[in-house]
Amino acid sequence: MNLFETRKTFTGRYLKNLTLYVFAAILGGVLTGYYAPEASIQLGMVSRYFFMVLEMLILPIIFMAIMYGICQLSGIRNASSIVWKTILYFLIISSVAIIIGFIFGFAVKPGADTGINTSRISTSLPKTFEINDSSLSGSLYLNRHGIFLIVSIIAGICMNLSGAREKFLNLLDRGLKVFYTVIKYLYIILPIIIFCNIAYGVAVYGINTLLPLSKVVATVYLADIVFIFGILGIVSYIFKIRLWKFLLDLKEEIILVITTSSSKTAFPLIFEKMESEGYSRKILRFVIPLGYNFNLSGACIYISVTCCFLIQFYNISLTVSDYLWLFVIISVTSKTASGVPGSGFLALIFTLNRFGKIPLTDIALLYSVDRFMNEARSVTNFISIAVSGAVISKINQNQKNKINSVSYEEKLISDL
Repeated sequence: MNLFETRKTFTGRYLKNLTLYVFAAILGGVLTGYYAPEASIQLGMVSRYFFMVLEMLILPIIFMAIMYGICQLSGIRNASSIVWKTILYFLIISSVAIIIGFIFGFAVKPGADTGINTSRISTSLPKTFEINDSSLSGSLYLNRHGIFLIVSIIAGICMNLSGAREKFLNLLDRGLKVFYTVIKYLYIILPIIIFCNIAYGVAVYGINTLLPLSKVVATVYLADIVFIFGILGIVSYIFKIRLWKFLLDLKEEIILVITTSSSKTAFPLIFEKMESEGYSRKILRFVIPLGYNFNLSGACIYISVTCCFLIQFYNISLTVSDYLWLFVIISVTSKTASGVPGSGFLALIFTLNRFGKIPLTDIALLYSVDRFMNEARSVTNFISIAVSGAVISKINQNQKNKINSVSYEEKLISDL
């Protein structure tokens, strides 16, 4: 039985109609947030605890999936080539995303002449963001996904070299099935979580909060759109992937990501969709979990744009070497943005602390509209991860075809 066979084992009729339930939840959330703001604020705790539970389930899944993927990858003839090409692809795409963010940040200038009266903006942040990244516990928390990733890669390599490899694979397969089953049944209450999430957002922030900072929000969205349809569009064209059809095939997952503001909500569902389109199962199980740590293009764009906003807002003069150093820091800190909604904002604070030349005095300015940028950040992360799985799968297929072609030619020559 296919590990990711959601339609046959669990979802069936429910997931088929999930889009309808989600839209109903959005509408109900907007109305509730507008007409019952006080009650809606209390609902924010529901979605917060849900995402905490979801992350506790997703982290071990990613851990096991990477281990499983490494073992599966060892069965591929050109495995080492695939690994290096995956790493190179992630580095290039993440770097391009940061550059795109800088380009739009410099061109649009969202932080210049805002006319914002900082005395009218709350300077307090939720306690969630009061993390000392210089302490051991704070550093471990911020880099928990990276730590999980490194440990899973080492464990996967050790497992692959072990004589009990097949036994370990069977255990991992069973473990993944258990976790996926739990998550799939957890998705039954997803429309309720979306309802609470939307109601809380409307009640706390509303459209009036967006207006003074609409320029920075628009810049993030514009940069994300150009990245998806421009950069990823070019990449898809090169590897003969029809991007628009690809996105339409993943529309249910994209809607989930947008409405929950988390790219991880679609993690258990993406495999089945892509496998049904003919992409290699072995490649997907390796690339996609890895992408949730190393290929967060939406976070790269968000952090670079918001840094430009703050540089312009405070009228800070930076040298070329300063921007290069900021580029390096964003490359590292963006990897901590894979978590529950709000982790991107935490990564921004981490970036500013490390850079040291941009004050955090009015960081609450950006937090007040972070929720509006979170959807763009999450969906860009998700689409970029999905495209990376398709691209690496295509690369593997092309290499396979070349090897088969060479082998066939050699056979013909030997026959002659």
